[in-house]
Amino acid sequence: MTDEPLPQPPDEDFGVTMPPNARIGTLVLEKPTRTMRVQLADGGEERIIAAHDLRSLYGARIRHVSVSRVPPKSQGIALSSTALKATGRLPQAALDPSHRTGTEVVREDLYYAIAMRIEKLPELWYLNASSFNFRKALGADATYSTEINLREFVRRLAQFSPDAVRDGFFTAILQSSPLPPPLESLLEFFRIVAR
Repeated sequence: MTDEPLPQPPDEDFGVTMPPNARIGTLVLEKPTRTMRVQLADGGEERIIAAHDLRSLYGARIRHVSVSRVPPKSQGIALSSTALKATGRLPQAALDPSHRTGTEVVREDLYYAIAMRIEKLPELWYLNASSFNFRKALGADATYSTEINLREFVRRLAQFSPDAVRDGFFTAILQSSPLPPPLESLLEFFRIVAR
């Protein structure tokens, strides 16, 4: 036996590199002082950002596809394992594989993401509209519709920082035109924004 170290596996690069980012938990625009108060989701200290430090605004619809299997409907009376052993037979459904597979249901949902670049901050700040606290951001104007809340939030951000660069998503919402095609993932959104 030797005391040589065991060979180490080579480093694997899966090609998935996330740009530096931080998810926004809450955001409140303060009109009189032209600042926004941001609480990041990681629970750190609240940050105060001046309107002129908001450099660019981005948005996207992101596709989420889920596949689930729905079991087939039961055919007849369900017997317990004891009853099956007593009869010495298996039900026909247990013998026929087509009865066990069920139906595959594919569901596609679209969710919204907003991102912003802040002067002198390396990370991209973003929010997922489905989990964002619009009630805190919009106050009494918040509704129960994520899409309506998002559109109002985009308008307020654009008014708050009129000099910030806006992407096609922001422009489409502000002009009430069709939104750009959905993206495949949040990672794809980050990569587009990081260019």
